[in-house]
Amino acid sequence: MTKLVLFLAANPNPITLTVTPETCADLAPRLTQIVRNGHTQPIPGPDGREYVVNFSNVVVAHFE
Repeated sequence: MTKLVLFLAANPNPITLTVTPETCADLAPRLTQIVRNGHTQPIPGPDGREYVVNFSNVVVAHFE
């Protein structure tokens, strides 16, 4: 599994979401644009749950 690591403006501790390789492949090319534009984006988790991330609060995001 791949991890999406999010650093929020108001929180010094990162938030880590586990995502499937397919989700990573889908989001990775667009991640810069999503963070830059502050989009709200649904992120599917590996267990079928869906996370909704408001990227307007994200300062840094990357995949591990």
